[in-house]
Amino acid sequence: MFTQIGGIDATVTVVDNGSRDGSIGAIRRKYPQVRLLPVGENRGFTGGIAAGLARSPGRNVILLNNDAVPQQGWLASLVSAIDNAPEDVIAVAGKIVDMSGQLIDFVGGVMTFDGHAFQNGFRYPLGTRGEPRSGDELFFPCGGNMIARRDAFVSIGGFDDDYFAYLEDVDFGWRAWLAGNRVLYEPAAVVRHESAATSQRLGDFERGVLFERNALQTVLKNYEDDLLREVAGSIFFAYLHRLHHYTTSRNPNAGELKRPPLSGIRPSHNGFFGKKPLATIDDPLTAMQFRAFEWIVANSDRIAQKRATVQRLRRRSDREIFERFPLHVVPTYPGDESLMSSALFQLLRPHASAVEKKLDEIMRT
Repeated sequence: MFTQIGGIDATVTVVDNGSRDGSIGAIRRKYPQVRLLPVGENRGFTGGIAAGLARSPGRNVILLNNDAVPQQGWLASLVSAIDNAPEDVIAVAGKIVDMSGQLIDFVGGVMTFDGHAFQNGFRYPLGTRGEPRSGDELFFPCGGNMIARRDAFVSIGGFDDDYFAYLEDVDFGWRAWLAGNRVLYEPAAVVRHESAATSQRLGDFERGVLFERNALQTVLKNYEDDLLREVAGSIFFAYLHRLHHYTTSRNPNAGELKRPPLSGIRPSHNGFFGKKPLATIDDPLTAMQFRAFEWIVANSDRIAQKRATVQRLRRRSDREIFERFPLHVVPTYPGDESLMSSALFQLLRPHASAVEKKLDEIMRT
């Protein structure tokens, strides 16, 4: 079932992730030409994309967020960009601005050494941040506005469905590059985006679990062997440092966790400490960090299997990739300034191409 959009024949598939607000009925009434795919439950962004991809017959797959509004010429620009791109181009990312059309949402991004990522110039005024030109290379596209060659997209695994949401496009971009493909940018393919209009319904702490576990998944799967061994110390030291900071600064009786050995012992008939809890974790940020790492531990064998699959795709070294797109070291969390200035972190940090930046040099917070 094709629909004409700006002179382009396209099949429009809307995946409904278990909505309860009448969306299904409204789409059926107003847009009978749309292929509607209700999956009956919230499978997240990655699950929705996987379901839609399985149902869509196109040679190219175009991804558009439900909280984004395409501007004039959007689809034609994406299709032209991918059709005219060399064969090694797997995807083209479009430009995303805020709903006013005045501020940057996505014109490219950077990845940190530990798998987090930031959108370049996020919330800075358009024209102030050195936007890439048409055909320039990006490390990753934004899944909310992109086009990909279907067969190539599927051949490297598409978006990893274990991510549910967040950083799946960063993971995809890294896999695309290591497999010998490239990602380009097309600024004429513009959408306006109501940032976090959908994701904020998850709640900050649930989103935080996804961010943290997905960042760790990304680095554990994608770094090549020698570089993973080199960078793992800084990744896990940073994670432990952040967990320690939250645990000892945001929870009751946390002083007990910092007590030196054999100091302040409270003898009792039941042993040294008695029955009272030594410390209690009731802070959601602390629990978020533990929950994210719990998922990594529980799924470690699965991650190792996925890593083996990814590494079999490798045609390009990480060092070559990071010469194009340097890793970033960016203090982001409370306590990160002291972490990243410490002698131990400096000893552990990766020797691959990397740059140090402050967060406000990349985006407005």
